[in-house]
Amino acid sequence: MPIICLLLWLSPQQDARPLPELKTFLAEARQKLHPDEVLLSKYTYTERITEIAIGSDGGSRKTEVSVYEVTRDLSSRQAYRRLVSKNGLLVNSSKPEKVGQRRARSRSDEDKTIDDVFAAFDFTIVGRENLDERPAIRLAFRPRANYKPKTLTGKFFSHVAGEALVNEDDHELVRLDAELIDNFSIGFGLLAKMQKGAQIHVERQKINDEIWLPARAAVSVNARLLAIKANRRITVEYSDYKKFNVDTVIKFPDLDK
Repeated sequence: MPIICLLLWLSPQQDARPLPELKTFLAEARQKLHPDEVLLSKYTYTERITEIAIGSDGGSRKTEVSVYEVTRDLSSRQAYRRLVSKNGLLVNSSKPEKVGQRRARSRSDEDKTIDDVFAAFDFTIVGRENLDERPAIRLAFRPRANYKPKTLTGKFFSHVAGEALVNEDDHELVRLDAELIDNFSIGFGLLAKMQKGAQIHVERQKINDEIWLPARAAVSVNARLLAIKANRRITVEYSDYKKFNVDTVIKFPDLDK
């Protein structure tokens, strides 16, 4: 009997807490969900983009790695992206360029999009696990039958299934793994078409113990944009976060002259 007790004591302790109620947990997570570009507008950071062209045999044909420094102008808060290195070689004379900004959307428009995405899925709580010593709830999601999305984002996600990890303490998205389960077309396939099997992976990290920001995003896709076919794996990695303020900003005068 003492040996059995010792083995039980040494074995990993399971979290005996009951899993959260699904509807309440989703409501909490929905309140914390915002587009990452909104959160990133408060920070400067380094962005590393790896793009791999895939051949018809599934092998890599070409790999390009670009590292950018993203900073902001103090007066306008406009973001600028400067190429630091290309394929491992430093670029010293790169001129910073404005980061293209999406059309400003009202909070109401943002809410409509998020509501549409949530409504497009049937969710299931799979279980609880520790991720970086933080408890997280694993959710599985699949498109809801017969749901008619109202936004373009909702229409895309209604073709996606996968799993997500959501931090249990603050209800922030930590990780997402999803796959396109059927083809998705824009403009009846004339403008763009993504083939079934495209994969999406997103990782987020807590910065300064105060905010969750993207750490890594990866997309593997076989698509056609207009008449151009593309089979690509694209990975974006974020690092060196610094909160936007007078000490971290770098100004680039006369950029429009």
